[in-house]
Amino acid sequence: MDYSVKDFYVPTITYFTSENKLTGSRNGMNYKFTPDKKEGTLLLQVWYGEFNLEHSELVDQTTFIMETLEKEGMGAVEQWLYQQYDRYASTAQAAAYLKKQKKREV
Repeated sequence: MDYSVKDFYVPTITYFTSENKLTGSRNGMNYKFTPDKKEGTLLLQVWYGEFNLEHSELVDQTTFIMETLEKEGMGAVEQWLYQQYDRYASTAQAAAYLKKQKKREV
């Protein structure tokens, strides 16, 4: 997959060390970043569909160490999101979402 265009908005680590959460989506794949300053971690969660996480099934999650992200940047986070999107793109849910979007455009 070509990632020459940045498809996900991923702020700098400072955004998360300030204890800000972030949610986003791309073509029906949703993600949430939840920092835990006390533990020094950043939890990333992914789910599919039109509803929020509390009303959906969690598909995958991972935790990053914020100290590592401060030193190495947010590239690992973006890479994980791209891997999750590649996985999502091959699902029936993704096909249904894109089909629904095309109908809306007509």
